[in-house]
Amino acid sequence: MNFQKALFFFISILCFSCTQKEKESTLFALKTTTGINFSNTLEETERLNPYTYKNFYNGGGVALGDINNDGLLDVYFSGNLVNNQLYLNKGNFQFENITKKAKVACEDSWSSGVTFVDINYDGFLDIYVCQAGPPKEKKQTQPTFYK
Repeated sequence: MNFQKALFFFISILCFSCTQKEKESTLFALKTTTGINFSNTLEETERLNPYTYKNFYNGGGVALGDINNDGLLDVYFSGNLVNNQLYLNKGNFQFENITKKAKVACEDSWSSGVTFVDINYDGFLDIYVCQAGPPKEKKQTQPTFYK
């Protein structure tokens, strides 16, 4: 008798667990045509990896702020092995990459975080980028031979 009850219970669980759930509503929807194209891609090398630099996977950062006082949040991404990027919000989830025009790429540096703050109190947000990273290698110079 106990075997029959256990079998019935097991079959009941299987039947009810296999029913299709209602489609759940979500709070967010994926936007694929925003104009933002940033990836903080990390590639391990023999010289630069989690063993030679313990903070290798700590990542960069992102800051949201209205840099031109138009009422729209602009986006700044900081990268580790890639240049930082600044995107101006044009409205309706459309962004323009203005990194080169604003000269804020922070080339050849390891950016570990970013924030917007009005440091000089001029009414416009400033970009404060934290930088860290593995020690830079000293340039190897070739010996000079004189004749």
